Amino acid sequence: MTLANRLTLLRAILVLPYAALLMSGETILAGIVFAIAAITDLLDGYVARKRQEETPLGRVLDPIADKMLTTTALIVLVANGTLWSFMLIPVLAIALRELWVAGLREGLVEQGGELPVSPLAKGKTTVQLVALFVLTFGPSVFGFALLWVAALLTFGTGVHYTVVTLKELSFGVQGPSSET
Repeated sequence: MTLANRLTLLRAILVLPYAALLMSGETILAGIVFAIAAITDLLDGYVARKRQEETPLGRVLDPIADKMLTTTALIVLVANGTLWSFMLIPVLAIALRELWVAGLREGLVEQGGELPVSPLAKGKTTVQLVALFVLTFGPSVFGFALLWVAALLTFGTGVHYTVVTLKELSFGVQGPSSET
């Protein structure tokens, strides 16, 4: 088990304490836990590359831990009333994109391909994490604005990954089946 994989697992483990703390009104402690989890997201890939410890397990666990943290934060922020009304639009955009891209990745893997993380997606993740961290402390115009920016970046990366996937899958097509 590499250090990078341990950092990724730590992020996944911190999801439940973050949710429990935030739901119980412990925003300062929830913010600290979220910050630690977010930092592991920034560190795990860096550590893996720096130490030349990139692993297939890490490539699988990292996006799962990311989605666990982001989705849990969105759910809890809706549940505790921080996000409501028109703020549900970026929440849904982010959550649906995560499901969409996970499906695209799975489809590519089944065909022997892969969908590497784009630089724009890394930026999107950073903006999302900052927005969710800010919103952990309660509703704010700054947090709302960041979440909308994250949703726009999320949409852009979703479109990008869709185009890349369609191109990659179309090159694998052999033509019409004789069974038609």
